Amino acid sequence: MADTVVSFVLDHLAQLVAREANLLYGVEDRVQSLQYELQMIKQLLNTTKRKKGMEHTVLNQIRDMAHLAEDVIDTFVAKVSIYKRRTILGKMLRGFHQARLLRDVAEKVDNIKITLNEIRDNKSKYEAFKETNNQSAAEEEEEEEKERAKALQKLRRNVEEDDVVGFVHDSNDVIKRLLEGGSNRKAVSIIGMGGLGKTTLARKVYNSSQVTQHFMCRAWVYMSNECRVRELLLGLLKHLMPDFEQQCRGNKKGKKSAGNISNLSEEELKILVRNCLESERYLVVVDDLWKKQDWDEVQDAFPDNNRGSRILITSRLKEVALHAAHDVPHYLQFLNEEESWKLFSRRVFRGEDYPSDLESLGKQMVQSCRGLPLSITVLAGMLANKEKSYREWSKVVGHVNSYLTQDETQVKDIVLKLSYDNLPRRLKPCFLYLGIFPEDFEIPVVPLLQKWVAEGFIQDKGNRDPDDIAEDYLYELIDRSLVQVAIVDTNGSVKTCQVHDLLRDLCISESKEDKVFEVCTDNNILIPTKPRRLSIHSSMGHYISSNGNDHSCIRSLFFFGPDYHVHMKEWKWLSEGFKLVRVLEIGPTRWGKIPSNLGNFIHLRYLRMNSFNVKFVPTSILTLWNLQTIDIGPWRRSVPISFPVQMWKLKHLRHLNTPQPIELRGSYSGSDEKMWNLQTISAILLNSQATSLIKKGTFPNLKSLGLKVAYGYKGELPKLLQSLQQLSYLNKLVIVLRDRHDTEVFVDESVERNNGCKPQELLRCLGQFNCLTILSIENCLDLLTCAVTLPPNVTELTLSGIDYISDQGMNGLGNHTKLKILTLWGIWSCDTFNLNCVGGSFPQLEVFQMGHLEVGNWRLGNGAMPKLQKVVIFNCDRLNDLPNELWSLSGLRKVQVRKPSEQMACMLRNLEVNNGVQLFINGININNF
Repeated sequence: MADTVVSFVLDHLAQLVAREANLLYGVEDRVQSLQYELQMIKQLLNTTKRKKGMEHTVLNQIRDMAHLAEDVIDTFVAKVSIYKRRTILGKMLRGFHQARLLRDVAEKVDNIKITLNEIRDNKSKYEAFKETNNQSAAEEEEEEEKERAKALQKLRRNVEEDDVVGFVHDSNDVIKRLLEGGSNRKAVSIIGMGGLGKTTLARKVYNSSQVTQHFMCRAWVYMSNECRVRELLLGLLKHLMPDFEQQCRGNKKGKKSAGNISNLSEEELKILVRNCLESERYLVVVDDLWKKQDWDEVQDAFPDNNRGSRILITSRLKEVALHAAHDVPHYLQFLNEEESWKLFSRRVFRGEDYPSDLESLGKQMVQSCRGLPLSITVLAGMLANKEKSYREWSKVVGHVNSYLTQDETQVKDIVLKLSYDNLPRRLKPCFLYLGIFPEDFEIPVVPLLQKWVAEGFIQDKGNRDPDDIAEDYLYELIDRSLVQVAIVDTNGSVKTCQVHDLLRDLCISESKEDKVFEVCTDNNILIPTKPRRLSIHSSMGHYISSNGNDHSCIRSLFFFGPDYHVHMKEWKWLSEGFKLVRVLEIGPTRWGKIPSNLGNFIHLRYLRMNSFNVKFVPTSILTLWNLQTIDIGPWRRSVPISFPVQMWKLKHLRHLNTPQPIELRGSYSGSDEKMWNLQTISAILLNSQATSLIKKGTFPNLKSLGLKVAYGYKGELPKLLQSLQQLSYLNKLVIVLRDRHDTEVFVDESVERNNGCKPQELLRCLGQFNCLTILSIENCLDLLTCAVTLPPNVTELTLSGIDYISDQGMNGLGNHTKLKILTLWGIWSCDTFNLNCVGGSFPQLEVFQMGHLEVGNWRLGNGAMPKLQKVVIFNCDRLNDLPNELWSLSGLRKVQVRKPSEQMACMLRNLEVNNGVQLFINGININNF
């Protein structure tokens, strides 16, 4: 990792010189000289073939000197930045200190240069740096990069989980245990070592037709080694309350807000869970149970309702399983030779033919995995990305054999470590980074990619967007079976991902050795550490009171502790102890105010505050010239977030994500400065400041934009949309129109009366957005009662707050030739209407979703929706039937109906589907009923 660290530091110093040369006044020559020394070290690392036994002392010395150089320069920049903000009197008083600071940093830089120069000049003394006539590591990796680019599109195949190999006898046994027995609640357990496939088996059982038929209510929850009862209960409620996410996102009248749920105590949450389960025959999977006391704390949330309910537990520990289940556990066995080879070959060759001489080598390597599924999968992921030749596979066999000859080496560690060692250098820091998250944590993909960019992991960007390159890296890690897909979005992209706990352990151990990061839990909170990144899995207050370590070298800080109210004393601790931090993630919190001294984090690139209550962003944020991403939590509130109007000062800002629209404040000076790097504004309130900036073209390269119509500026929307047509990169647009829950709206709601423009006028303006592919309009009201003209290249359309759809409106949607994903969301209006899709309409549609619509009948004309693959219907209680033509569509794969009418549910249960279509009612697969 030393070469990666040197590259990061060089990139950072180059940015300092290019962007903020005024902050380097007095030491510019030393910084440039330091850059030269580091360039020479980087050349040394890239052009010499390092042997396997390379001296760790040398690499560690290089890494530590690079870190020291970074700290010295960044500390100087931070102090100069604060000095320049002082008043004239303050600067005079600090003049002597400034001169002393210059002398101090000059002396430190000179000492670092001497040490780096000695390392470079004495390289011949080290066996590790012997010259070689072979290709350099950099050249080899460049060739691999070319091959990777050719195959990259193949990686973006369907990322849904492949069919599970093996577990036939195991799944039958576990299913039998779940279905048999009396009406009392019973717990069944699966035990086995890590990587053996306990979760995979439990998932296969959970989704089996016998189980989904028998248990009409199912839920899945992860326990992990660091169990938090509160988070577990909230996770259960997400499964048990179908509208839980909607409640979390809104504060609308008549709905219970997420804030109310978050304020409940553990006991109140348990009662809520019990109430959801009390009248159901339920199955709850408790995955990865580690401690007896964890089970004791949560088991009373599961009622013994005399309905034959079951709890399925997975654990590595026999005593824990016996304590929880009071029954003989199901002992998971290793895969046999046939199953092992089947799993391996499926993952490596993916159904393609392969040279016959590879089979013997492959079976030799598979045999070394000793039937452990995780090791087989990871080994296969590594080999799938290598040349499928006898020469290349022989090398891997040699590596495996060398690992096996070492003492006290476990099988699972052999393959996992080998797979990490074989990762390209560009992927290693990205993979290790996944260890900062808690065990079994579902990692949101978009914030993860933005963090990778902010950390400097994306080095060679060329002309490509670094976010796109980061996404490529993630798909590569998925393809190598080092990352698991958790949730796939409607459009097929990965929404959340996970890392197996054994791979997470590998990330943590490798990171500790290279000082990449450390994870701090209640179990190791007193251990003194000096990593570059720190991930704290306890409350901020508890960590502060228990740990007195020096944090001056921390560059990234993460809090994944429980929901906690951050007080001013804790913010003071943050601002004084972490002055060089670049990435800061705090949450979830009930932090009501961001302190005004936020601007002291001069090096901050990524700020994520998962807060429920933030309403005001201080003006000091404008001094954070390095900021790339601002993310203030996923929770929606009814109150906008105040943000300074001079946002153009954040020249390097790329993404601005807020739970509610930002409301720009302050006097607009008419500046012509552009935010060239800004790609995302999740939502902005259309007041005078916002409209002025948009019309001035302040955001020329926006790719994603959300607009909320404000009272008093509702007539500005058509003019504003005309101004936005100049944004040649705008790919996604979300428009939030005013609705019945806004103040001073008309009783007879319509788009025109509430928003100041006729539906036809709004649609005509949108029709000119040629680059737009994703469009969402909230609070549509009567928008679909007239002819609909969409932007010509829209492939994904979401319309919500619909009170009526006319035939004219539906025909307009159906005439759009490129639409692939359509979501229609209603507001429970009183009038019932029919959904008529005429023949030949929706020629490219693949996914159709509708909910809360007062649809009486849905009709499909001949040839309508010919490419439809998935249908989702939620809470359309007046819809009693589905069109017969739907079941004859050759591409249809899945139909999901939640909260159907009784007549609809009865029809679906009696329906015979012969085309392999999966049919779900309330999340239950009813195929084979």
